[in-house]
Amino acid sequence: MKINLKYYRSGLLIPLIGVLWIGTSWVLSKFWGYGLLQGLGPTSIIIFFLWIYDKYLWKCPVLKLLITAPNISGRYSGILETTWQKEIKRVRCITTVKQTASTIKIQCEFIKDDENNTESISKEAFISFDEVGDPSLYFYYQNQGSCLNNDTLNQHDGMNVLKIIKNKKQIQLKGYYFTNRDPQTQGKITLNKIIKEKNNEYS
Repeated sequence: MKINLKYYRSGLLIPLIGVLWIGTSWVLSKFWGYGLLQGLGPTSIIIFFLWIYDKYLWKCPVLKLLITAPNISGRYSGILETTWQKEIKRVRCITTVKQTASTIKIQCEFIKDDENNTESISKEAFISFDEVGDPSLYFYYQNQGSCLNNDTLNQHDGMNVLKIIKNKKQIQLKGYYFTNRDPQTQGKITLNKIIKEKNNEYS
């Protein structure tokens, strides 16, 4: 189990761990008395709680106050505007964000009418906050490209910087990207979260 405490509010986490340790230690002492279990038992329970919280409980309305990162997990649909050989192209993009309280993974599928679809997978992703507290998503990715049937996208690495814009249930990721292709490509991305409502999907 690997938990990154980067997004946790230390001012809340440390007192909570203290309360859990004291509470579980007291409960265990009522059943087994004092001894080795007094140290190992509460520690094991706290580790298990952090694991459950990191994967599931962090999305709960009250418990989510323990972390600073917004919940942006889900599927997004949008458009990528890219420059290639001085020509601007628009490419449809479907993005999946998988998130826990401490980790983020991004997977993007790019859909072109005249070429095969390609996929980018993040190798490093994180959320950062500016001086007024507005969040942005940064992620470094790798794309294997496609050289089939005269496709133009070769294997490359790239970086995305997307501002996280939340409005009630709707979330928009909007920003820019650049790659290490030769010649270098860059462009803009706008993604809207796909919301399910009454068994219908819209973006």
